[in-house]
Amino acid sequence: MTRTRRALVAVAAAAAAAVPIAAPVSAVPVPMRTASASAVVSPTALTPIGSIRLTTSTVATGLVDPLMVTSANDGSSRLFVVEQAGRIRIVQGGAVTGTFLDIRGLVASGGERGMLGLAFDPNYSRTPRFWVTYTRADGALVLARYATTSASAATIAPSTGKVVLVVPHPTYSNHNGGYIGFGPDGYLYLGTGDGSSAGDPRNNAQNLRSLLGKMLRIDVRCGIHVYCIPTTNPYVRSTWARHEIYLSGLRNPWRWSFDTTGTQWIGDVGQGRWEEVDAIGRGTGAGRNLGWSCREGRHTYNASRCSTRVTYTNPVLELCHADAVAGCRTSKSAEALIGGFVYRGAAYPGLQGTYILGDFVTGRIWPYKNGVQGSPTALSQVSGFGIDDARELYAVTLDGRLVRVGYRAV
Repeated sequence: MTRTRRALVAVAAAAAAAVPIAAPVSAVPVPMRTASASAVVSPTALTPIGSIRLTTSTVATGLVDPLMVTSANDGSSRLFVVEQAGRIRIVQGGAVTGTFLDIRGLVASGGERGMLGLAFDPNYSRTPRFWVTYTRADGALVLARYATTSASAATIAPSTGKVVLVVPHPTYSNHNGGYIGFGPDGYLYLGTGDGSSAGDPRNNAQNLRSLLGKMLRIDVRCGIHVYCIPTTNPYVRSTWARHEIYLSGLRNPWRWSFDTTGTQWIGDVGQGRWEEVDAIGRGTGAGRNLGWSCREGRHTYNASRCSTRVTYTNPVLELCHADAVAGCRTSKSAEALIGGFVYRGAAYPGLQGTYILGDFVTGRIWPYKNGVQGSPTALSQVSGFGIDDARELYAVTLDGRLVRVGYRAV
């Protein structure tokens, strides 16, 4: 059993039978658009990492297999929690107040499948639309867009959905990735798993003709088109590589995020020995190869997949598996990494500039800053992180909790 399968084994069996949706939208060729710039906020380093102890406090309960939490950044104070079976729930004032979207009839759920991502338009208040990712009955990963006439709407009609992109995912049910988010360049990023069983037997992550095992970057706000290819994508002129690809060599980027500096932090789940966190600086990512399955973390995994013509990007943080790596410190070990966020809120000034990550199998979360991983805090069944309108940090757990994450100095 792969580590990510273990990570979601506690999830309930598949939801109601999925209903096929519209045929895939062709990605090549599509119109192109020039990238735009946005402001950069300098990081702050305050409390030393050795003095930080993360804290958790329950905000809401009663959710069903939640996988992520986010906000619409619209000033409404609403939090939106994605449930694996295909619902998005609204949490406000410490209570679940309703269902924002319910597409359980379209979603094949169970194991590592389900509704996996949610991203609101960066100008949601003026342009009330959002995108979701989910797995459907044939295993494919679907990116779809939904819209409403009012940003204050409490419920969105499933009939407003429009398929944007379909990533085929045949044979195996694991390693779907599926997390989505907008970068500082205004483009939508989609992380995909390698789509394979152990070891990426099809070598999808290193195959630039496949959308699996990649970080994709597309423009989903380009007029009448469902999406366009940014002209700054590394393979936009290629006659053989997929134009949507931005990064390659990913195994299963279960969760990732952008810091206010523009750095993309990617938590990539390992095979059997090493978990990794990658940090890709703003404007430096195009065409990078993160190594899988030539490498697992910084270590050779399958030498036959390695090439002397490729420069592989090292992770900034590597976590060992205590049951597989000699000398691995249990307090720093992980087996199913949950990527998180760099804290940029105001409630905990000493936490500024600290990256928070977690692990489902060991049930712990850690602070990380300036190359050092801090001490762990217990948070059982942690499955995802997210931020609110004020960039305060939250986590969700598969037993149905929404949790606020803070810290105390020791």
